[in-house]
Amino acid sequence: MHDHYWPFLLFVIVMTGTPGPGNLAMLALGQTVGFKKSIPFLIGMVTGATAVGLLVSLGLGELYINSPRTASVFKIVSIAYILYLALKVMRMNVQPPEQVKPFTIYDGLMLHPLNPKAWAMSISAFSQFADPTAPRFFEISVFVLTFTYMGVLSHSFWGLTGSSLLRIMRAPKLRLCLNTSMVVLMVGATLYALYN
Repeated sequence: MHDHYWPFLLFVIVMTGTPGPGNLAMLALGQTVGFKKSIPFLIGMVTGATAVGLLVSLGLGELYINSPRTASVFKIVSIAYILYLALKVMRMNVQPPEQVKPFTIYDGLMLHPLNPKAWAMSISAFSQFADPTAPRFFEISVFVLTFTYMGVLSHSFWGLTGSSLLRIMRAPKLRLCLNTSMVVLMVGATLYALYN
């Protein structure tokens, strides 16, 4: 991968920085409860994403690609989980601020393992940029650490952006409107990734 690291890094920056369920959830959480209270969810997401990267680099991505039954089960579980998170985001907006419970580390832990975008970008990146002649441990380390580092940066950026919106937008109805948009985009991005 060292011969292709800069194109790989550019791929990772684009894929981790663009809207997807993780980034949109961080934006919604940031503008609902602030960035600090979103950190446990962020830790869970990054841990889950690291696990996906490790599993793909060890060959588990082949199971998803070659098994229609596994892919079908994954699609059902994935959309159910994203809808669960979407419902939690919407409930945060209708509860009094003192009763709002932020997402936990466990909520974040399952997001990327059940996120079709995470699997698709990991499978694409490893199949395109890995060097089969290089030492396997080195390839896996570079692959996983790069995705993890950029995931932390991009998710944090989206969460901090949401937190900035929380300070700017004082009207609860305006925040509800923004969160509704984020929820629709989060579910829409998941459905798009699953069925395209």
